[in-house]
Amino acid sequence: YEAIDASHDHTFYQMDGLMVDKNISISNMIAVMKELLRGIFKKEVEVRVRPGFFPFVEPGIEIDMKCMICNGAGCPTCKQSGWLEILPGGLVHPNVLRAGGLDPKVYDGFAFDVGVTRLAMMKYGIDDIRLFNSGDLRFLEQF
Repeated sequence: YEAIDASHDHTFYQMDGLMVDKNISISNMIAVMKELLRGIFKKEVEVRVRPGFFPFVEPGIEIDMKCMICNGAGCPTCKQSGWLEILPGGLVHPNVLRAGGLDPKVYDGFAFDVGVTRLAMMKYGIDDIRLFNSGDLRFLEQF
């Protein structure tokens, strides 16, 4: 449960990603996520990394990006923090690798989610997530 506000709505769209190979680390995940954001926004995006809990990864991290609505100054979109959670995930839990038929002593990986609505908000300067589901054609037709 989360209250509806400028960055939380009753419906959201999410894309999941997974990378599995030998010798994958959190550093690989962070580098790939930074490159993903650079590709989407066509510029360097300031990020911060903090711990998070998700049952399918260990350790879990949350990658936040500096809010592009207020440029980190604080606004309703980022709850006055200057940051927006954008890429939660972490290293794939060994039990998940085993369930997939892989030996966790040989293989590692990372998994992440990204809220595509939040990405669109930051890319196009949309300060309220509720606009996407508002049914307001004036808003929707500009895209």
